[in-house]
Amino acid sequence: MIAKLFAVSCVTMALMMGGCGEPTACEPKTPQVTEAPEVAETPAAAEATKAAEASKVPEAPKPAQAPMAPAARTAFRINCGDTESYTDGAGNTWAADQDWYAGRTWGVDGGMTSDRGHLGINGTDAPRVYEMERYSMYAYKFTLPDGKYTVRLHFCETYEGIMAAGERVFSVNIQGKEVLKDLDVFKEAGGPLNPLVKEFKGVSVENGQLVIGFTPSIENPEINGIEITPE
Repeated sequence: MIAKLFAVSCVTMALMMGGCGEPTACEPKTPQVTEAPEVAETPAAAEATKAAEASKVPEAPKPAQAPMAPAARTAFRINCGDTESYTDGAGNTWAADQDWYAGRTWGVDGGMTSDRGHLGINGTDAPRVYEMERYSMYAYKFTLPDGKYTVRLHFCETYEGIMAAGERVFSVNIQGKEVLKDLDVFKEAGGPLNPLVKEFKGVSVENGQLVIGFTPSIENPEINGIEITPE
């Protein structure tokens, strides 16, 4: 009897002391996990970070864009007397003729034009140039950068009124210097419908303008084409 009372007392005491409710040993409670406090960066770590940033290779600067090359000087190719541009058999484009006046880069001072039609010009891939004609003009003027140029003058005797040598004679000057004295196209070309080309190299432009002048002697001066090319 005394033993039973002792056992009951032990159980009661265990319950009062917060036991598990089971007469056997209680399971231990799982401790609550808490987040670890953030570790502050030490001065040494901060210095290491700065050193790493400083060691980064800076991005190479982009190379400066090369300046554009200056535009090439203009080369003129004029079909004297024509009202429309013309492309010859070699693919060269000849500009239509035009009068000179202030504001234009080139033009002719005075004269009249004539279209001889299809004549069967000999030995050229640009027959249209020689079928057109400017005659009785004073000068052609071109605005150009200073420098050296090659000038090519194209002539052809197509006027039916000129039947022999000596019937048309005139002189040509470039920049005031006479380059063709008493030119007889019929005679030098060997008759009508034969192209005659006169070329002059090293023509100097020093004041921004190139002038080709004409002086009559017998009949009116005439010209069929002009080419000006920078050297």
